[in-house]
Amino acid sequence: MRRLTLFPVLIALFAVLTVAFFWRIALTDLILARGDTFAYFYPYWHARDGALAAGDLPLWTPDLFMGAPLLANLQLGTLYPPNWLTISLNTPDSVTVSIILHVLWAGIGTYLLARRALKVRTLPAIVAGVLFAFGGEIGSHVEQINQLQGMAWLPWMIWLLLAALQEPRRYLPWLGVAWGMQLLSGHTQ
Repeated sequence: MRRLTLFPVLIALFAVLTVAFFWRIALTDLILARGDTFAYFYPYWHARDGALAAGDLPLWTPDLFMGAPLLANLQLGTLYPPNWLTISLNTPDSVTVSIILHVLWAGIGTYLLARRALKVRTLPAIVAGVLFAFGGEIGSHVEQINQLQGMAWLPWMIWLLLAALQEPRRYLPWLGVAWGMQLLSGHTQ
């Protein structure tokens, strides 16, 4: 019972840490104005979200390059359900919300994985979650939002795999869901 009452506190802790770590994009009007985010993902997400908001399946856009496929470009994560949550936002805000949510998701997943796989207490598990969520691997992929989204599912998939080895009927379907979400995020590698 203690773990269940502690979990909302852990979620709040990771949420506060995530917003504090990314305060410049989370709490200001600043955007990621370089690299893949600015040159690649903002234009593509704008075209994809515009089509989805209009009720259209985003197959193609004539507005990027000399025309570009949207649905066929897996990197856009068009079929990834968390991306649907931000369709109504402007594009930089959509990417920012996705970054915050996925870093938070990665931290919580790593916390749970450390508890199950390493059998550590709460504080070391929090440290593991913080190190993964705010470490170099996640931080280096913030500009490639699809890679960040896919990486955020990794600790959950390992946690679910370990759980499925103990109780396959209960956890194997959830492992399939997590793997499907990782595939739909747009960066399967």
